[in-house]
Amino acid sequence: MSERPSARVAVRSYRGVVDEVERRIFRLDRWRLPTPHGVPVRGVGYALAWLLVLLLASGLPLVGPLLGLLPDSLRLLAVPALGGWAMASLRIDGRPPHRMLFAAARYLASPRTLSGLRCCPPAGAELAPVEAVEIAAVGDGPTLRAGRVRGPARLTLRYPARARAEGGRGGEGRDRLAAARRLTLSAAGEWRGPLARARTLTVPAGREVRVR
Repeated sequence: MSERPSARVAVRSYRGVVDEVERRIFRLDRWRLPTPHGVPVRGVGYALAWLLVLLLASGLPLVGPLLGLLPDSLRLLAVPALGGWAMASLRIDGRPPHRMLFAAARYLASPRTLSGLRCCPPAGAELAPVEAVEIAAVGDGPTLRAGRVRGPARLTLRYPARARAEGGRGGEGRDRLAAARRLTLSAAGEWRGPLARARTLTVPAGREVRVR
């Protein structure tokens, strides 16, 4: 009988193997720790974090006096040691507590609504009041669009148009157009194509232009 070849796993980096093994402390110089399985390095980090939190909390107005009632040995040694041991033994969805807290903070800081993997306003959000949105034609077409313009404004005419003055007194031609209270613009009778040079019509305040 021929033996089946054993499955081989290619290890490209020692870090990929060492990181999967929990690091523990078994000896400090020549003194061996009394624990048979050593002390996890992560637990030491958690204990130092607990000690830092307790030192910061001791300076708070309400929490500080309550922590001052505890003996120093309990407040600075027993509580951090028990907190570090408890957090080192805790696993939430297979993850250590610090990774879970980091993931929870990243989730709370991330946007809730995405569109094309980009942040966007949620459904039903009001981006701008309806009264602030104005819709108007581009105005670059060959025909005039019906509308009403109140001054002060400036109109650019790129196609032939007829102007009829309403209101005002005296004068003819341009003088009458300038003095009119209201102007009515309409398209020329026959198609002549765009003007070689656009004309600008200035509408002063209080005047009105109607486009038909």
